[in-house]
Amino acid sequence: CGGGLVPGGGAARGSLGWVPGGGSGSHGLVGWEEDGAAGDREWCSGGRGGRGAQGTPHAQLALPESHTLLGKGETSAPGHAQASPRPCLPSQLRLAALNVPLAGDMSGIRGADLQCYRQSQEARLYGTFRAFLSAPSQDLVSIVKRTDRTLPIVNLKGQLLAKSWSSLFEGQAGATLRGPIYSFNGRNILTDPLWPHRLAWHGSTPRGSQARRRDCQGWRSSGAGEGMAAPLDQGRLLAGQRHNCSQELVVLCVEVAFPYRHMW
Repeated sequence: CGGGLVPGGGAARGSLGWVPGGGSGSHGLVGWEEDGAAGDREWCSGGRGGRGAQGTPHAQLALPESHTLLGKGETSAPGHAQASPRPCLPSQLRLAALNVPLAGDMSGIRGADLQCYRQSQEARLYGTFRAFLSAPSQDLVSIVKRTDRTLPIVNLKGQLLAKSWSSLFEGQAGATLRGPIYSFNGRNILTDPLWPHRLAWHGSTPRGSQARRRDCQGWRSSGAGEGMAAPLDQGRLLAGQRHNCSQELVVLCVEVAFPYRHMW
């Protein structure tokens, strides 16, 4: 176990590699992570969590800029610059906005989900994003798996928005957001004039269940009817305000599944 394969610069986000040991059990699998918004890459020891059993960050790793195939007892060529070590990030759920505001007719919840998926792929984020909406067929709180509901919520620049998915549904209007929200094309929706209303559709109660008759007819109507929306400038994602379905408001998307992370 003295050496192994280190992926090249084109390795996909979520792939794994083997780095040479230096004693004390320091060799092992590392995960390749890439921030889709900024293009930054970092190595994370271990699996998706990126932290040890006691919640402490794993050791930082310095790697050659030109990744090579290393055999047992071999080292990279002398003179190669070393990449700056970076802290290992914990698992997280990314929250983003569609690139334009939309009225209530989104071709249903599946149409909204499809727009989240397509725009995230165009932004090269590669996770699976779904619309931050309740509908007759789903409650908002349930779109993230139970096992992931304790993960922190971050924006596309990795800035913390809320301590967990579950915290969004606590209290009368959920957790207070701690930072800006960006669209898939990089705009700050809290300051960009493309979103003058600073309101986000959600169609939910504060607990994340469907608000009946407050979801623009299952997100298929831009005429008569109302939908629940939250004033983002107040930092509350689930604050309840009724708005006419003809208004063009923010549509948020949340990451609910992650890139493939295992090598057999």
